[in-house]
Amino acid sequence: MSKISGQLQLIPPYCPNSRCLFHLGTNSKFYIKNGFALTDKPPFRNQRFKCRGCGIQFSANTFNLDFRKRVVSLSEQILHYSMNGMSNNSIARLLKVAEGTVRDRLKELARQSLFFEKENYPKKLTEDVAYDGFETFTHSQYSPCYINTAVGSHSMFIYHNTFSPLNRKGRMTLDQKIQNQNLIQKHGFYPRDSVYEETLYILRDLDLRGAGRTLYTDEHKSYSRAIRSFDFRMDHEAISSKVRRDASNPLFPINRLHNLYRHFFSSQQRETISFQKHEAALIEKIQLMKIYRNFMNPKFVKKNKYDPHAHDWSPAMYVGVANRILNFEEIFGTRKFKTQFDLDAKEKQFVARIYPYSRHKMMA
Repeated sequence: MSKISGQLQLIPPYCPNSRCLFHLGTNSKFYIKNGFALTDKPPFRNQRFKCRGCGIQFSANTFNLDFRKRVVSLSEQILHYSMNGMSNNSIARLLKVAEGTVRDRLKELARQSLFFEKENYPKKLTEDVAYDGFETFTHSQYSPCYINTAVGSHSMFIYHNTFSPLNRKGRMTLDQKIQNQNLIQKHGFYPRDSVYEETLYILRDLDLRGAGRTLYTDEHKSYSRAIRSFDFRMDHEAISSKVRRDASNPLFPINRLHNLYRHFFSSQQRETISFQKHEAALIEKIQLMKIYRNFMNPKFVKKNKYDPHAHDWSPAMYVGVANRILNFEEIFGTRKFKTQFDLDAKEKQFVARIYPYSRHKMMA
């Protein structure tokens, strides 16, 4: 059964004070009504409350995604436009807002999507998993990177996406070699074991949930090294990268997802001028795509003769964490706080937008 009730929250779901006993939620009525305030934007008549436990005062709008936003009701449009190929500047021109507004909403949506995922993630693997990386770059081609990706073989549920910086490799002109060397002298090399470290992080989590299942990868040395580094209980099968990745290839789910990145992200299209300017922007967009594909869209758009539910079941329905395709309000309708979740170090860095190895200044 899904944890998702589908009911919009009409009463305060928790106390916003992180030090309050009711901060994590309760079935008891922990609040009293405390008047209302008139505003010049929705909901116009804003009900106010007072917590019985800590005495803090808050309003119904505190739990809204548009809390303290000057322009409201933009987030859903921005999400759909961004996940369907439009750049931030294009969205800003269409909605007649600043590009910074679009960037800010996507940042907040990415954080909220992580909190939603923490509550609605499968506790046990019921299928085999395909694992590989998506190579791209941020800011410039002197900063290539690797998105480590784990996808369900049958459901195509995206289990993990993590970020690994890479040092530039391959053929370069003399000017490019000089520029690359200048960057190395100024900032140093990127971590050389980043793919191994991120793979190890993902495999440890998959191993806890999927003992006895099979992990499919290509023959990347970092993958086999990570598997050998601890008591990995899943079966492992390495597929040659030279084998055609059609629907019969166990790595097909990975290729399909990476094709969707190329198709739906303006920043990942070939020879684009819409590339991501910072690591945070890239991984936040990848996180949003994870929730968008897992919960808000069917596995395939068209009917599939081998899978009768592919056109009307989302990947989350296949793995048992949802009982229908969810809409925007069901995922982002109630704003959550990071203090309500047990986040690991990597998730805390994501929320805080901390990338200690970044060579680029983060835009506000």
